[in-house]
This record gives sequence, C-alpha cells and structure tokens, in this order.
Amino acid sequence: MSISRRSFGIGATGLVLGTVAAPWVRNASAEPAPIKIGVINSMSGGLSAYAQEGKPAFDYIIDQINKSGGIKSKDGAKIQLLQADDASQPARTATEARRLITEEKVPLLTGTILSAQMLALTPVLDELKVPTLSIWAGGAKSTYMYSLGYPYDRGYAQSMHDFIVSLRDNDKFAIKTAVMCYSNYEAGQQVNKFLVEKLKASGIEVIGEAPLDTKAQDQTSAMIRIRSLKPDVVTGLVTPRDGILMHQARYNLNYQGSLFVGGTGGYSDLSLWKDLGPEIGKAVLTRNLFGMTGFSPGAKMESMQKIIAELRDVAKLDRIGQGAIQYAQGARVLQQVLENAKSLEPDALLEAFKSFKIPFGDPHLYIAKPKGLQFADDRLLTDGSAMMIQWMPDQSQEVVFPKEFAQAAPRPKS
Repeated sequence: MSISRRSFGIGATGLVLGTVAAPWVRNASAEPAPIKIGVINSMSGGLSAYAQEGKPAFDYIIDQINKSGGIKSKDGAKIQLLQADDASQPARTATEARRLITEEKVPLLTGTILSAQMLALTPVLDELKVPTLSIWAGGAKSTYMYSLGYPYDRGYAQSMHDFIVSLRDNDKFAIKTAVMCYSNYEAGQQVNKFLVEKLKASGIEVIGEAPLDTKAQDQTSAMIRIRSLKPDVVTGLVTPRDGILMHQARYNLNYQGSLFVGGTGGYSDLSLWKDLGPEIGKAVLTRNLFGMTGFSPGAKMESMQKIIAELRDVAKLDRIGQGAIQYAQGARVLQQVLENAKSLEPDALLEAFKSFKIPFGDPHLYIAKPKGLQFADDRLLTDGSAMMIQWMPDQSQEVVFPKEFAQAAPRPKS
C-alpha cells in the first residue's frame, strides 16, 4: 500500500483555514487563503504510466499559475495541491476522495480517474457534492464530474472508425473485415460496443473478437486468435501495459497479416519503444500500425509545439508524451474554472465548468481539438476527435490524420 497522505502547497503560503466560500474576502494586508485542490493519481499499480508521466507536467503548470499571480479573480489566491495515490485501485479512489473532502475540506478534486475509478467515485461525489475534473475517464456518471478523456462514442470509437473508413475510401486500403482487440475493462468494452456498430454501418464485417485480459502476463493467445481469423484490420482501445504485451506477442509470432489501428496509450505512447526495445519496436510499431492520440510531437499546431518546448526546456521533464500534455491541459482547465467561478461553492464551480471554453488558436489549448475545448451536456468534451499517427524507424511519429494536423500520408501495408 502506497497512499500518500501528505499535502503539498505549490507556491502557496498562509494559514490553511479549510473550505471557505469566498477565500478572497480578506483584510487588505492579509494573504488570501490558498485554494485547495485534491489530486488523486494512480502513481503506483497497473495504471501508473498515466500519472507518472502526467503529474510532473500538471505540477509545473500549477506552479507557473501561482508564480504568475495565482487566481487573479480571487485576489491572487494560490492553488494548493493535496496529493493522494490510489494505487490504481478504484476502491481506494473513493476512499481517498472521501478523506480529502471530509478531512482536508477541498472544494474541488482532480486526477487520473480512469473509467473504473470514475464508477467507484460516482456515489461519493453524488453524496458529498464536490465538483471534479477527471483527466482521463471516457464517461462521467456523476453530475459533479467533468472529464477531459475521450468520450467512448464520439471520441474513441468515432476517431478510430473515421480513420479506418478513410484508409479504405481515400487511401484505397483493402479493408472488408475487422477483429476487435481491446483491453477488457470498462472503457475498452464501452468503446468496443460503439466501434462495432459504426464499422458495421460502414460496411465492414466484424468477424470476431480477441479481448485482452488486463491481468494477463502474456497476450499470445489473443494474437493466435487474430492470426487464425486473418482480418484486414485489428482495432480497439488498448492500455499501455496491454499494448506492450500485444506487440511482444505479435513480434514473437511474426504476424504482419493485418493492419493494427487502435488507441490510445497501447498504440501511441512514447514510452512503448523503451518498454519494447528498439528491435521489437522497429519490427512491429513501424509496420502496418496506426495509433490514436491527442498529442504528437510533430503535429502542425503552434500551441502544442510551444508547450512541448516549455516542458522540455524550462520544466526539464524527461518524459513528454500524451500523458504530460493531457495533465498540462487539465491544469489550464482548472485555472479558467477557478477564475470564472463566483465562489468556491459547488454550484458556482459547476456553472464555471458549464461555461468553460478554450477556443482553437488559444495559447492554452494543448491538445488537438479543431473545435476547441468545451463541455457538452454529458460533461464530456464536445469535440471528441483525435489524431492518428504512424511510427518511424527513428522512434518519431508522423501525424497522418486528420488533414488539419497531418504531416504525411499513411504508409502502405507491407
């Protein structure tokens, strides 16, 4: 068990007084009380790849906000982060949330909060009524939760479907059949349901499934099933850990008979090369594979390029992948919500989430969203679209879809 119960004040000073409806109402000579945000990350356990890369970027952006004058509409109140590790266990997510809300009196929560954690957290949020921003969940069951994650339907499923159809119709790839290969957990299952419907509606026959057991230490059996079915395309949502095992199995079986089109971390995370090694990476990642992502170092998007350079050259971060950019974006969302909220009461924060918007072209838009960032009525992003990349032998990426961000055409099947 590795749950941190420490509080970290990033650039914040002054006496912590607990949740205050309007912490900026003060004597002229007094330092405004910090705005406390509970942060529940999966720093250990099977889902740790997301937070281990993302947390340093999130902390850096919050530090920059504090150094730049804090939340200006609240008399420059600084943001204070109270960190917790749920060890990738949904039950601990709920436990830590309850502790942060009832003991630390945080008015706002955020963190990794993938789909399984989102479901476990829902009854706690409904009971205690604390607004929450998930960095990754593909759904938001509680009316107190908003998420930057890709929606299952109009995000993950739609992006993968649109690219597969574009390969068939625009790039003349022979795609008539598909096998669904996905991490077998809440998000993977939900995305699979929508993706199957969309592929069938576009005339692509789904001839089987090869779900990936998220607790397995080897995915050879799934790859053997794929090889036996010989689909034109293999597609689905795959976590970084399952992706590594899937690529290793594909390499061991020397299987190149199908296109692999999937998202997100298991196909496009920059850490794949390190975990697979250059030999396996070059053999499988650069052949017949395309990955979905909201971030790529080469994307033709000025604000994305600038935050990459800042995290690399100023923050001196070692890992700058999709996780880092997603967390950095989350910090900017919270900044605007806090600036626009009339108070730190739940209703005021929820109203600020509803009215939140970062338009395309804004320097604080870090992820590739042609329609900008704002939340729909389901509290997920209105624009759920993503980019598709192909890996190069030098371990770099080329964006191949959509055309707004593309650097190159999709590589022909080999």
